[in-house]
Amino acid sequence: MDYLARFFPRDGHESAASTLWNTAADFSTVWKLFFHSVEKAPASPHVTLRTPRAPILMGILNLTPDSFSDGGHFLDPAAALDQALAIEADGADLIDVGAESTRPGHHRISATEELRRLLPVLDRLADTLHIPISVDTSKAAVAQAAFDHGAVLLNDVAALSRPGMAEFARQGDFPVVLMHGVAHVLPEDDPQPSATIAAWLATRIHDLQIDPQRIVIDPGIGFGITRAQDAAILENLAPLVALGYPLLMGLSRKRIVRILHPDRDRDDASAQMAHHAWQNGAAILRLHELKPIQRKRTA
Repeated sequence: MDYLARFFPRDGHESAASTLWNTAADFSTVWKLFFHSVEKAPASPHVTLRTPRAPILMGILNLTPDSFSDGGHFLDPAAALDQALAIEADGADLIDVGAESTRPGHHRISATEELRRLLPVLDRLADTLHIPISVDTSKAAVAQAAFDHGAVLLNDVAALSRPGMAEFARQGDFPVVLMHGVAHVLPEDDPQPSATIAAWLATRIHDLQIDPQRIVIDPGIGFGITRAQDAAILENLAPLVALGYPLLMGLSRKRIVRILHPDRDRDDASAQMAHHAWQNGAAILRLHELKPIQRKRTA
C-alpha cells in the first residue's frame, strides 16, 4: 500500500484493503498500524529524514462565511456535499471539515452556531464519502457531536488547550492533530522556530498523556509566527520530523505562498511548497485544491 487512499477506504469500497475499517475504532487501529510501521521515523535528533513513498493528501472543506480564501462558498449542505465529492474524486486520502474560521483576526463563534453549520453536512458526507472525515474544531461539544455524526479524526488548531478538549481526547482512541500557534505564540525574534516549536510540541504531548501513536503534529504555518519564521520552518523541518510523529503541513493559499511566489497561481505554488515539505519529511499535506499536487505525486 503506497498511500492512505489505498489503505483506508471505508468498508464496501473497491480496494483490497476495504475490510480494514468500518468504525471509528477500526480506523484508529489501522491508522496506528500504518503510520507507526510505515511512516514513523525514529524519535532521535540525529535521524536521517525518510520520505514517505507518497504524500497523504487532506482536502479542505470550509463551511464558513469568512474563511480567508473560500469563505461562503459551501454554506449550503448540498454545495458542501458536491465539493466534498469533488475533493474525493481528485484523490484526497482524507477530508478535513471545519465550520469556524481560524484566519487572522477571525471572530470566534458559539458551539451552537458551529454545530448548525457542521452537522447537516457531516450527515451527508458520512452517508456518501469513502474516505475518512476529519473535523477541524477546538470546542469539546462540537468535537463530540462531530464524532457522533461520522468524523474519525480530530484536528485542533489549539492543541487541545481549550475547555474540555483534552478530556474529550483522552476518553477516545482516535487520531489527533496538535497544531502550534494558538496555544503558544512564538517570539518574533526567535531565530530557530522549528526547534522551538518542536520543543513546545514535545512538552505538550508529554503533558497531555495521550497515546503517542494517536498524535499528528502541525507547526502551524501562518499562526502566531512571522512570515520569515514561516519560511525558516519550511526550510528546516528536521527538528519536527525527529520527534517521530506524522507531520502535517497546512500552508495552502496562505500569505507565505503569495510572498514567496507572488506571480504564480496560488494553488500551483501551494502544491510546489507542499511537495517540497513532503520531500523533507512531512507525511500529510492539507490543501484546498488537489489537482496540482496530484500531478507532482504521480510524476
